[in-house]
Amino acid sequence: MGRFLSLALALLISAGLNALRPMPMRPEAPALRLEADCAVETASLFALGLKRLAADLGLIRMLIYYGTPQSHEDHHRAEGWHYPQLGPRALRILEIDPAFSYAALYASGALAFNLSRPQEALDLLEHVLKRDPGNRQYQLYIAAIGFQREGNSRKVIELLEPVLNSPDCPTMIKSMMAFLYKKSGQLDKAVRLYQEIIETSRDSGYRGTAERMLAEIRAGRPALPTSRPPTEPRPRK
Repeated sequence: MGRFLSLALALLISAGLNALRPMPMRPEAPALRLEADCAVETASLFALGLKRLAADLGLIRMLIYYGTPQSHEDHHRAEGWHYPQLGPRALRILEIDPAFSYAALYASGALAFNLSRPQEALDLLEHVLKRDPGNRQYQLYIAAIGFQREGNSRKVIELLEPVLNSPDCPTMIKSMMAFLYKKSGQLDKAVRLYQEIIETSRDSGYRGTAERMLAEIRAGRPALPTSRPPTEPRPRK
């Protein structure tokens, strides 16, 4: 908990070290090349031995980046090419802290299920899986993305359902799974998951979506459950 309280200090440190060069990327996965944009701060913290703090700062920057509308600022993007640095930013975090799997899960989920760029998501997951071959969640995401591309929602549900119980399951995956539950007629599961999102997510967009979906379900079916599973702990305390 106290580690995030140090982020203000991290920003001050990084502001004073902006003359440092960013960390170079390892020669693997050339399709996921990193840009220098925010690498100075994380490289500076890493150089000072603050690896976990650097990874946390990188995650916060990635979440802010993904939460910022991409209109004219990404002048180099092609038609339909939104958030081109999402994968590279996640990879940068994993370069700093290979155990921080949440960054890869979040970015790959966004790329595959929100941005319709499954191949880029697979490239990212296959790259990090080489470093952590026993990571079951990476394996499940890869399989689920493959079935998503084939339009097999049943297999996607089957593969990602165990991930919902993980403390580092991204809200976007919970939202997608709730929608798939609703679409497949598993309304009790959809309701519980939407209620969990409303009560635990800090993202107003996901909360709003969950509220609208619950209203749709309630409009079509009476006597819905109001209880929900226990709150999951936040990742990386």
